[in-house]
Amino acid sequence: MKTIGKKCAALLLAAVMLATTVFCTEVPVSAETLQATIAKSRVTTKIQEAGRYSIRIQWDMSRLASGYAVYRKENGQSYKRIATVGKNVSSYLDQNLVSATQYQYAVRAYRKENGKEVYSQYNAVLGATRPEMPKIQAQANSSRQITVSWNHVPRADGYIVYRKASGEKWKTMITLSKDQSSYVDKTVLPDTKYVYTVRPYKLGGGNVKYLASYKINNKVIESNLVVTPGKEYPVYNSAQKEVMKKILYGVETGGNVYGNQDYSDVTLPYTNSGAEHAITIGAGQWYATEAQRLLKLIHSSSPATWNKYDKDGKLWKDVVNKNWNTYSDKAYLGRIEKIISSSAGIKCQDQLMYTQIEEMEKEVRSLGITEPKSVGMFINIRHQGGYGAVTRVLAKTKRPINLDNILAALRTDTGNQVGAYRTRQNKVYTWLNKYMK
Repeated sequence: MKTIGKKCAALLLAAVMLATTVFCTEVPVSAETLQATIAKSRVTTKIQEAGRYSIRIQWDMSRLASGYAVYRKENGQSYKRIATVGKNVSSYLDQNLVSATQYQYAVRAYRKENGKEVYSQYNAVLGATRPEMPKIQAQANSSRQITVSWNHVPRADGYIVYRKASGEKWKTMITLSKDQSSYVDKTVLPDTKYVYTVRPYKLGGGNVKYLASYKINNKVIESNLVVTPGKEYPVYNSAQKEVMKKILYGVETGGNVYGNQDYSDVTLPYTNSGAEHAITIGAGQWYATEAQRLLKLIHSSSPATWNKYDKDGKLWKDVVNKNWNTYSDKAYLGRIEKIISSSAGIKCQDQLMYTQIEEMEKEVRSLGITEPKSVGMFINIRHQGGYGAVTRVLAKTKRPINLDNILAALRTDTGNQVGAYRTRQNKVYTWLNKYMK
C-alpha cells in the first residue's frame, strides 16, 4: 500500500510540473497578428476639459500601440490629423480654436512593425469650446420685479440665468433659447439685494452644455447687482396706462391727436436739430438705445417676421454691434420701417410703450408725486426731456402739486425745449383732465 501511495504522489507531482511548464511558456505572437488586433480595435476617447479657445481630449491607452494619431473634424469637413504622440501619452490639448464652436475628435492607435504602420478604427467624440460672457444689466422695475438683459453672444446655443440673493447660494432661474436677450424675474422680494449672471452655452455631444466660464469681479458685480425698493408705490391700472399710451403716441407721431400713432416712423440722428444725437423709431419715438431695444424685442419675439425682411442678417448685425446713440446708416431704413410696422412690430411697440410707462411712472412716484394726472404730466415730461427735465420742472412747481401748477411751471421753462412746446403741453393738459381718472 505504501509503494502504491508513493507512486501516485510521484505521478501527481509530475503532472503539476508538466502543467506549469505548459502555462508558463510564452507562446510567440506574430507581427501580423498584433497589427490585425490593432486594426480591429477602437480607442475610447472623451472630452476631458474645454475652455473658450481650447479643448483637451483623453483616451484609453492600448498596450499594443506604438503611438497615437489625433484627428479633428469641424463644420462638416473630413477628419484632419492634428497631432501624433507617443505610446505613453493619453491626452492632447488642442489650442487656438474659435469660441462657442463644435469640434469632433478621434484618436487612432497605431502599431509599427517592420516599417509598416497599422491604425485602429475611428471612435469619434463631439465637444465644443465655451462661449464668451455677455455684458449683463439688472434693473429693478418694482419691489417685486427685476429685468435682467444681456447682449447676444455669437454662436451660443442658449443662455442660463442665475441669481444669488443676499445671504443665499447661487440658484438656477431659467434656461432660454439663443434668440432671447432678457428675463423678467417676478419672484423677488422688496428691500433685498440680488446679483445675477447669465451664462451662454454651446451644445456638444449628448447635448452636453459647455457653459461660459464665470468669474465675479468688481465691475461685474456693479452691473449685475440690484436692490429692490423697500416701499411699494401705487401704480397705474391698465385703463390709466392705456390713457398714457394714447397721450404719448398722440404727441410723438400722432400730430397732437389723442390716440393717433404712426407705427412706421423712423427718424435718424441730426434730423430734428443740430443737437440731435439719437435715433428715434416707431410711434413712441424711442431714443438711441431704446430704438435698439425695440428692434431686439421684435427679433426675439418674432424671429420669422425679422427674417422675412432681414434675410441676409445685416440689419441684425448692426443692431447687435453698432453704437445706436449715433447710428445713421440709411441702408436699412426700408427694412426697419417694414419690421416695426408689421403686426409683430406694432405689438412690440405697444408692449415696450407700456414697459416704458411703468418705468417712468416708478421714477416719478419715487419723487413723491402721487396724484394720477400729475404723474401723467411728469411722465410726458420724462418721455420728452429726460429725468433732468422732471426734476427741473418739479423744482419750479408751486405746491400743492397738481396739473394747473405743473402747467404754469412749464410755461416758465425753456430748458431742453420741454417748456417751449406750448401746443403739446396744452394738449397733454387737456387730455389728462378729460381721460385720466
